[in-house]
Amino acid sequence: MGVVRLEKEKIVWIALIAIIIFLVWETLKELISPIVFGIAATYIAYPFHIKLSRKLGKKLSVLLLSALLAIFTILFFIGVTLWITDTLRNLYAYLNSFFSWLGSLNVPSFLSSIFDAMATSFPQKLRDILLQYTLSLPKLALQLIVFLAVFYATLSNSDFLAREIYELLPSSNRELGEKLIEKVRDTVDAILKTWLFFSIIKGMFLTIGFYLFEISNVAGSIAAGVLCVILELLPVVGGWIMWLAGAIILWKKSTLLALLFSIYGILTISPVPDYTLKSRFTKGRASVSSVVALVGIFGGLIAFGAVGIILGPIAIGLLLALIDAWKEIKLKQPSKARHSQDA
Repeated sequence: MGVVRLEKEKIVWIALIAIIIFLVWETLKELISPIVFGIAATYIAYPFHIKLSRKLGKKLSVLLLSALLAIFTILFFIGVTLWITDTLRNLYAYLNSFFSWLGSLNVPSFLSSIFDAMATSFPQKLRDILLQYTLSLPKLALQLIVFLAVFYATLSNSDFLAREIYELLPSSNRELGEKLIEKVRDTVDAILKTWLFFSIIKGMFLTIGFYLFEISNVAGSIAAGVLCVILELLPVVGGWIMWLAGAIILWKKSTLLALLFSIYGILTISPVPDYTLKSRFTKGRASVSSVVALVGIFGGLIAFGAVGIILGPIAIGLLLALIDAWKEIKLKQPSKARHSQDA
């Protein structure tokens, strides 16, 4: 009777936990993206928070960083409200032109097939993702508020949360848990603090350049910056294609302006930042395979939407960490069996 009672209690507890998890998921599923982006922003801002805390104290540091992020968030919302329609139209035109150019290249048949598939699916997918965040401005405003709230809360309690994560690791497989956490940290470092960070910075410089040199209007310049970020995530190609295209457009107007913009592009987009700032910034950090990053980012983008840019590479990184751990276990097993035979 005692065993049966324990089994019934276990079933009740499992059912209760399942119901709670379901209710929490239904509550948060529409807010997963701002929550994940808020945590990611905290991770990026944490080193700056540590430095500011030494001078201003933790509370002032959190308030200052949160205020700066709030300003950028408000500017982003205003930009979406004013220019999103024209930006989407320009971005779609740029993507079609880019994939038409790719299709005209003399490349092997398998690459040509990949380019054709990307040309038919990727622009529409990107457009759907952007429209998802912009068709309902009240919904977008709510997500931005959640994003800021998550950033403030996680940055304020960053030390406590870090301790809690390690305390939750099971004692029996603690080594594996620590390896998984380390793999997540390495992957997030490589994706957020190097790849995406530099891609976004280059996109911002390209947007400023397109507008200052009057290559396009505000919406067209923003679209060019977004495409620059996308191209920076691809191997071989990069943001240099965008500043080169801008220089060609300017060449028809003024040779001097085209040369000046080319110098601007070389210094701020590619290749100078790749050989100076990026190499210093990534020094001493674990690297992530470009294939893993590429497949993770674009696979995650297709599967999960915008938040997949972060979740995709982390998922693949965790899978690789589990494979490595399994290999280590397999290598240890024969040595233990041999040792017992010798005994």
